[in-house]
Amino acid sequence: MNTEFYSKDRKFGLLLPEDLVSNLMNNATHSYPNETGGILIGRYSNNLTIAEVSHISTGSIDSKKYPTQFYRGTAGLQKLLSDAWEKDRSYYLGEWHTHPNGFPIPSDPDKRQMTEISKSKKYVCPEPVLLILGEIPIKWTFGAFVFPNGKMIQMK
Repeated sequence: MNTEFYSKDRKFGLLLPEDLVSNLMNNATHSYPNETGGILIGRYSNNLTIAEVSHISTGSIDSKKYPTQFYRGTAGLQKLLSDAWEKDRSYYLGEWHTHPNGFPIPSDPDKRQMTEISKSKKYVCPEPVLLILGEIPIKWTFGAFVFPNGKMIQMK
């Protein structure tokens, strides 16, 4: 079973396999009460409308975790991306992180970061996905967003 999110107009979608959903939830629970996160790796569907996640990274050793902030480090990410590319031609799709004791809604820093990524030549990702796992009040729930050219669009 997969978890799927789509924009209202169905122009954008996100597909998460069940094993990755479990992995994200386990990481969120293990890191609680601090935020945690990483990157989303995968490919786009043939018609380029759905980001199909095949791998996630978890907080690298240089990441910083706090109850209301997460700073994703970069240690080991280049190797992870290179390995994913060589294995099945998967690549960077976006970011994920948690909001313990909070809603899965992007904060202003989240929006700024995703806008920067969408415009960065370094990332080569004009439509990055942001997946947030929020905990309300003791149940984890997802929020999914895409940032084409820096404009935020929610997927449900």
